[in-house]
Amino acid sequence: MKKWLIIILALIVFGILFSKWFFNQPCEPPKKPNGVPVSAVWKGGCDGGNWIELVSIKNDTLRFKIYRDWNGDLLLDADFQYVNCNSFRLTESNWVEHIAYFGEALEIYEKSNAGKCRLTPITPVYYEEKIE
Repeated sequence: MKKWLIIILALIVFGILFSKWFFNQPCEPPKKPNGVPVSAVWKGGCDGGNWIELVSIKNDTLRFKIYRDWNGDLLLDADFQYVNCNSFRLTESNWVEHIAYFGEALEIYEKSNAGKCRLTPITPVYYEEKIE
């Protein structure tokens, strides 16, 4: 009886450790579609994301182009402004590590602002895909 209890406990521990490892695997970005610039990087999760290209930085305004991950269609081309970012600023050399994903805004990983820092599009935008 004691032997079976040890085996069952070992299987449970193994199952927990395996599931933690399995569900924490990074998601590989999809193959970059034709037409998406080489400089665009994929940001998202296992359920999808977007290709994001930094076009320019001027003062506190950043211009990004956002492309669909599966076909490369341009989704949005706009200038973005900081919201709740205090003194944190992106640069051409650090933006890739701080941009998390694109939703209604560009969400940014910035530890000192506890995830509240984001970039929102400034209207009018240069281009926005119209979904009918």
